Amino acid sequence: MRLAVFAPLISLLPLQAAYSAAVPDPTVKAFLDQHCVECHDAETKKGELDLTALSFELNDTKALSAWVKVHDRVQSGEMPPAKKPRPAASEAAPALKSLAAELRKADAARELRDGRSRLRRLNRVEFENSIRDLLSMPALKLKDSLPEDGKSHGFDRLSGALDISFVHMESYLAAVDKALNAALCPTPEAPPTLKYHYRPWDPVHHKGTQCESSISQAVQNKTAIGLVGMKRDETFVADTPYHITDEEPKATAVGLFRHEDADYRTPMTKIQPYVTGWYNLRVSGYSFGWDGKQVVPTERHGALGWGVYQKGEHHGTVDLPPNKAATREVTAWLERGGGMNHPHDDFIRIIGASLENVRDYAHGPNKDVIGPMWNVPGIAVEWIEIEGPLNDQWPPASHRALFGDLPVKVWTQELGIPKPTQQVWPRGNPRSEPADIYGERGQNRPIVYVESKNPTADAERLLRAFLRKAFRRPVMDAEVAEYTAKVKTRLDAGAAFEDAMRTAYREALTSPEFLFIREPAGKLDDYALASRLSYFLWNTLPDEELSTLADQKKLSQPDVLLAQAKRMLADKRSQRFVEDFLGQWLMLREIGATQPDRKMYPEFMPWLQDAMLMEARAYFTDLLKNNLGINTLVQSDFAYLNEPLAHVYGIDGVRGWDIQRVALPKGSPRGGFLTMASVMKTTANGTTTSPVKRGAFVMEKMLGIVPSPPPADAGTVEPDTRGTTTIREQLDKHKRNATCAACHQKMDGYGFALESFDVMGGWREQYRAAGFTGDAKTRPVMHGRGIEYHAAAPVVCSGEMPDGRPFKDVNELRSILASQPERLAHAFASHLITYATGADISFADRDRVDAIVAKTKSSHYGVQSLLLEVIQSELFGMK
Repeated sequence: MRLAVFAPLISLLPLQAAYSAAVPDPTVKAFLDQHCVECHDAETKKGELDLTALSFELNDTKALSAWVKVHDRVQSGEMPPAKKPRPAASEAAPALKSLAAELRKADAARELRDGRSRLRRLNRVEFENSIRDLLSMPALKLKDSLPEDGKSHGFDRLSGALDISFVHMESYLAAVDKALNAALCPTPEAPPTLKYHYRPWDPVHHKGTQCESSISQAVQNKTAIGLVGMKRDETFVADTPYHITDEEPKATAVGLFRHEDADYRTPMTKIQPYVTGWYNLRVSGYSFGWDGKQVVPTERHGALGWGVYQKGEHHGTVDLPPNKAATREVTAWLERGGGMNHPHDDFIRIIGASLENVRDYAHGPNKDVIGPMWNVPGIAVEWIEIEGPLNDQWPPASHRALFGDLPVKVWTQELGIPKPTQQVWPRGNPRSEPADIYGERGQNRPIVYVESKNPTADAERLLRAFLRKAFRRPVMDAEVAEYTAKVKTRLDAGAAFEDAMRTAYREALTSPEFLFIREPAGKLDDYALASRLSYFLWNTLPDEELSTLADQKKLSQPDVLLAQAKRMLADKRSQRFVEDFLGQWLMLREIGATQPDRKMYPEFMPWLQDAMLMEARAYFTDLLKNNLGINTLVQSDFAYLNEPLAHVYGIDGVRGWDIQRVALPKGSPRGGFLTMASVMKTTANGTTTSPVKRGAFVMEKMLGIVPSPPPADAGTVEPDTRGTTTIREQLDKHKRNATCAACHQKMDGYGFALESFDVMGGWREQYRAAGFTGDAKTRPVMHGRGIEYHAAAPVVCSGEMPDGRPFKDVNELRSILASQPERLAHAFASHLITYATGADISFADRDRVDAIVAKTKSSHYGVQSLLLEVIQSELFGMK
């Protein structure tokens, strides 16, 4: 693939005359000379700013950016600093007005010259979704095989962060090859839907020999027991790692505990798909309690997850009710095979997500115990079932996306036509159930081909439809002819029809027309508008309805655009927007970057992290669907919780794994993104919390103020896990440096209020410090291990707003923030605009953002109202 093909696109960027002014207006210069130059001249140069040398050539982006900072710091009252004589508002206003006018003109000229949004490529998420929808393969996984995308202004949708290199192109080529292979129809007839039902302790045989069983090993290790309902089956014994004996009454379930290793999972060595496709995975199970000696009833629900965890595939988690079995089901896309396929252990596994990590205990003097020696939860599994593949049509939709209604038939040499390349299959599992009817190496499957009686005409017809969707615009006859010629060249060289078509599809999907979002200068035409709307709300290319409206030149009509935005928000694909926007705006993509220290926070379990993300997404979906006011970003009287997360929040009465809307008690510190466990975990490092990081989060994400980066000599504040010094005391010492104090004064107060929450989002009155210091006889035990921390200094969560207003705790801070809805709305709308348009908010954009916000006042700045006004705005409709 030649990168030179991108040059024509880049050359199309407009190059119009730029605005330039040689010197500031006399009013501005007089103001600066009187109030600013004393500290910001060539000799003093505080903050590395010399106003006497700062260029006023505002067509220079660096100079423009510097003058915007000057304007903003004077306007906010940050400069001149408090210890200096402050100008009267009547004196500052004319200078600010004049400077703002100059900046606005210069910025508007830049936008006229370059446009707000620059030519950019699809990011990884957009690329994957576009291929999925183009090929009708909703479960296709591609993005993790592509290089990580950069970020600018908090998002991976801005041109400056999305570079392109040979590494990228090689990755795109490989991903497209994978997608086209997966889209092929592998058999002329639909594979039969089979069902296999088994108990986890059933013996596994291979070629007549009984094989090692994970359940047998677990019984030997005392992490599994036989159950008859809610009683332990005392005759259920693993006499070898290969065999379980059981006398009457026979076990009806196996009870599972969780080994100390948090990644412990039970492989389903007998359940493997014989062909790639959709499958129903069912389980019958329940949760139970264990008091250290016997099974006891419980009120606590359990949770069981499915996945091929060595490959990072999680297929879903189901709730298990207490004490009595129920059937639960997930539908998952499973790849053929399973069972140590190089380089992965790719067995489907179940994991007791709700189980606690229990330390290794069944050895030495405790080798004869029958189970964990402490009160722990357990889950019971009666049986497991797999059913599939589930075929709603054949050939599959992916084949139709490439070859339309052309039939798939069995190829034989006698046909006298070229043998096509077959879909590449993973190696099968010879022990799989249902049995692999195609053979371990696929040797029993037929060779297939796509029948075309008029290859050139079929190629032209198929490519015209495909390219229109892929390029997101009408295609010219010359373009169709170019790609059809590529097919004909391959056919003339002796290639099979489908191989020739794959060559053309491969080139189309790695071309700039597909990989890049190309927009005309000025106002967007209907096709560019369809793409912008679709990549905003669905993270993918436009669907048929959007494309039809673009063809009819109707999408740009305000009422039509609004109706389409509402239609798309009501579609389940809008969850892509919810997940992706939250993941970047609130940095939730980074929630797994660190994990709470196991000694300091032993109660943290992986399923809590899943619940945290579920809460954030469900909450935002509610705000969006019901158009709740913007103050609900920081404060509300409800939350979305499940049982484990409610336990962390200290809220009773919530049962089960499924997330649910919960009314909060009066005075609760929960409700709103600001105090969600997901945000608290993301803004901590796993061991300690940082008021600086959390304060910066509030400033940037909620208030739209980007903190200045620390100077090179600012130093760092090292966490004290011994508990001898609090973070507040360390920061007070750090702020004795005048350079540091100015910034910390603006953000630390927000962060101090959030010190009431630990690294996993739990409420705390005292910090935890390493090491247990109490009486060993009364040392609390958690997950079978004595705790290794102690309560240290009390948390002081009071602080001041940057303007000096005090607050005593996080609830008072939230009330102050919620009392400024216009400010919250302006910041939120700015984030939406940056995400939607791929351009940050410039100085010239500010008035237009103000106008968007003003239109939503009557709805209390409703979240949906803001989003819809963004879509109808001039900013959204222009390059």
